[in-house]
Amino acid sequence: MKSLFLLIAMVALIGVGASAQYHYAFYYDTTGGQDLEVNLLNAMPRENGFALSAHDAYGGELWSTEGTITGNQAGVIRLGDYVPASDLAWGVVTVDSVEQLVIGLEYFMEDELVAIDTIYREAPALNPNEDFWLGAYYNQVGESETALIVMNPWETTGGCTIVVRSSDGQTLYQSDFVLGPHESEYVPLTNEIGHGNLLWGFVDVRMTGQSVVLALEYYGRGCAGLEIDNVTEYYY
Repeated sequence: MKSLFLLIAMVALIGVGASAQYHYAFYYDTTGGQDLEVNLLNAMPRENGFALSAHDAYGGELWSTEGTITGNQAGVIRLGDYVPASDLAWGVVTVDSVEQLVIGLEYFMEDELVAIDTIYREAPALNPNEDFWLGAYYNQVGESETALIVMNPWETTGGCTIVVRSSDGQTLYQSDFVLGPHESEYVPLTNEIGHGNLLWGFVDVRMTGQSVVLALEYYGRGCAGLEIDNVTEYYY
């Protein structure tokens, strides 16, 4: 069993937000039997201060904590133990740190591990005068389903355009989203484009002014029945 020393020996760190140099963001869901274990891995030999915040679907802060991690060590936080129960307890988690982190994510459904992801890139700060794109794969073949979660990791309002294309390049779905600070939007593709034997392809997200991060829930594609991936880096 993983050590809980990070929580037991938590040291209050004054001014983490002011001194933080690195800003990370990723998806969580503690509703409907789901949960997320966040493993904070200090990649530096020095002590590292961090601040973690979990926001609900409308951007409200549900829970936050601050602390330090000893050089080259790690700690773990199980969000379901701390985030208050709510139908809106899903969306974006932000982590600000003084030094670089690698963040291991373990997603659970009914206490069964269903997906593992790793975050090592910050939520990118964009040139406000240029457009940027991030992308991902989706699959709606047979009983497979994909849900998109687009999240604003910043304290300012931002927007994006999502386009879902088939494997032969046809646009099947397009929508513009304006997201308030730390707000998230959930798009179940089954509701938007249905199912089909050849219904798979590319999700393209255009960002203007500031970045968003994207998560995907894949249902019916693996042994666990659910796979979750975060996309935090733009491709162009």
